[in-house]
Amino acid sequence: MRFYVIVFAVVFISLGSCTKEDRKLLIIQQEAAIDQYVQNLSCDTVLYQNGVVRAILERGKSSYAADTVAEGDTVRFYYAGYIFSNGKGTLFHTNSDSVATANNRTLPEDQALLCSGAIGGGELLKGLDYGFRGMAPGEHAYLVFNTDFGFGNTKVGQVPAMSPLLFEVWFVQVVKKQISLSQ
Repeated sequence: MRFYVIVFAVVFISLGSCTKEDRKLLIIQQEAAIDQYVQNLSCDTVLYQNGVVRAILERGKSSYAADTVAEGDTVRFYYAGYIFSNGKGTLFHTNSDSVATANNRTLPEDQALLCSGAIGGGELLKGLDYGFRGMAPGEHAYLVFNTDFGFGNTKVGQVPAMSPLLFEVWFVQVVKKQISLSQ
C-alpha cells in the first residue's frame, strides 16, 4: 500500500512540474510576441516597466515629474481592453463610447464612465498598475502584458484563462496621494 502512495505522489508531482514548465514556456512565448509587436509599432517611445510594455502613442501634457503617476496616486482614464493576439485581438471591454461604436457595440450608460483606481492599492490589474506609473495626463498609450499581469489562469468574461492583454488607455487625470506633514 505504501508503495502505491509513493508512486502516486511521484506521478502527481511530475504532472505538476510539467504544468509549471508549460506555463513558463507560454509566458516566454507571450513576451516574445509582445516584443515583436512593439518593435513594429510606429511610436516614438516604448518603455518596459516591471514586465509591462508601455508604447506611447501621444505624450501627456506634463513637464514635471511631480505631475506624473506614482505609488498611491489615483488615476482616471478611458480604456479599451483587448485579448492580445500579435496586436489588438478581440475587444473584451471598454468604457469609451467611440471604441464601442467602432466595434458595433452599444455601451450602457453606466459603463461609459471615467474609470479610476489607486496605484499600488490592488484595485487595478497588475499590468495596468505598473503601466500607469510615470504617465502624465493627456497621454494615449498601449499597455501590453503577459497573463501573469492580467487575469492569470482564470477565465474572466470573454477572456480565456492564460491570455496576454493589450489595453489602449487615454489617461485623463492623476489625483496625487495626500501626505500629512507628520509623515
